[in-house]
Amino acid sequence: MDLEKLLEVIQVQRHDFLNHIQVISGFLQLNKFEQAHEYIKEVSREMAVLSKTSRIKNPEVTAALLTGLNEASKYQIMIDVAVDSSLADCTVPGSVLGVALENCFNSFFEVMSSPDIKDKIIEVLFAQSDNKYTCRFFSQFPQISDQSRFEQSLAQAGELLARFGGQAKVTFKDGGVEIFFILPSRETKIG
Repeated sequence: MDLEKLLEVIQVQRHDFLNHIQVISGFLQLNKFEQAHEYIKEVSREMAVLSKTSRIKNPEVTAALLTGLNEASKYQIMIDVAVDSSLADCTVPGSVLGVALENCFNSFFEVMSSPDIKDKIIEVLFAQSDNKYTCRFFSQFPQISDQSRFEQSLAQAGELLARFGGQAKVTFKDGGVEIFFILPSRETKIG
């Protein structure tokens, strides 16, 4: 986990918060109440994405998501996060999963930083079914000229997860890339 990137997230959030207060204050001073209201709604939508990260009960994964969101903004990439599971019983250690997530984000950022790509959106979903968790990354963009390079950059994540019974899979379909992390869960014992 890169602590400098995490500190940068905190600094950016502090800066953004102060900037939002100044913009809202300016609208109110100019009696532009409708613009202030619309701006508050826009900021609330942005904050809703950040608040989804707190549903995950693993600090390293939350930190990886926050740094991923921050890095994505540098490339003008939007990340749509859906959290349908807290990963509370995931058997892969948070430090390992955090590094795997960072690796995955970096692979997408490397490809999507090209100015040729217009709709820069990465969908990220954390879900749970049966005795496993899944983390799905998906983005559509023009065909990747070197798919093997993309696969190789994710091989490290797969190796990390495999040590703890997890898997990483990548598929190229429908003009995009889909990555799945399949993570084991502790079985609940009854009785």
